[in-house]
Amino acid sequence: MSDLIFRPLEAGEFDLFHSYGPLPASGVGARDLPFDELGYRADWVWVALRGDEAVARAAFWGPPGSGHPFSLDWFDPGTGPDRIEVGAALLRAAYAALVTPEYSAPSGARPDFHLFLPGDWRERPDALADATDRIEAAEKAGLRHSVERLNLRWTPEYGLPPRSTRLTFTPADDDGTVVDLLARITEGSLDAWDRRTLAEKGARETAKETLADIAGFPGGRGRWRLAHDASGDRVGIVMPTRNSKFATIGYIGVDPAHRGHGYADDLVAETLHIFTAEGEPEVRDSTDLGNTPMAASFARIGYRIIGRRLIMI
Repeated sequence: MSDLIFRPLEAGEFDLFHSYGPLPASGVGARDLPFDELGYRADWVWVALRGDEAVARAAFWGPPGSGHPFSLDWFDPGTGPDRIEVGAALLRAAYAALVTPEYSAPSGARPDFHLFLPGDWRERPDALADATDRIEAAEKAGLRHSVERLNLRWTPEYGLPPRSTRLTFTPADDDGTVVDLLARITEGSLDAWDRRTLAEKGARETAKETLADIAGFPGGRGRWRLAHDASGDRVGIVMPTRNSKFATIGYIGVDPAHRGHGYADDLVAETLHIFTAEGEPEVRDSTDLGNTPMAASFARIGYRIIGRRLIMI
């Protein structure tokens, strides 16, 4: 590999990134939005060059205004016999340059790798092979598997579920109340990020990070709702918002004392009514593959799986 150069793009060099090929026919690694719509910064996009040819590439992403990338979410290690080694070397070079001593990601670690996959990637030999290349190269660069998530979509044409008749909703506009509830929810959460952060920082700090993270979305916090049962007990919270492209549920959770009653369905239904009233054409959400109660709730409400996302840390 002594003939390879690993470097970020300079301004105006995105054509070098796009010159890479051929693209995997399986769709592994491809975002569901065109590259040009995702707002990548040139200095966070890296290529491995052999002469003038881009033989591997990696794009890191962060929200507008961020000083550091949040994730690696576009990675093609190459197609040659040395593709795993080339891909791993590219990632090592990029991470070494991007993760400076001042770097601080939301998780307090290096940017996670988000590998976008077809919903049936394990059943398709071509998709499995393409995914395996990326996973092996990332592992060789020092990353490890964290969680697989379902990417989900809902549109009004799928059918708007009825609004809850057993819960009432009030604005979630008091930080102390929200943090208290999130801390209780986090203790029994099946979400991998919750559990990982809980183990590192405890319930209350995890709750504070969740609040800050979702409040920082472009959609703001005007749609957040607390859910109450007939006796007035606070049973859960849902935090609808918007990311840079779509309406989404930023966070949803039921207090452990009130689990087992299917309240997640009521929370999701309330969210869809809020978004529908605003004229949102679609809602995009995701949940961990291992969070089977939440995945089942989304399915009952009418969401459809549009892909999967493997996260390595």
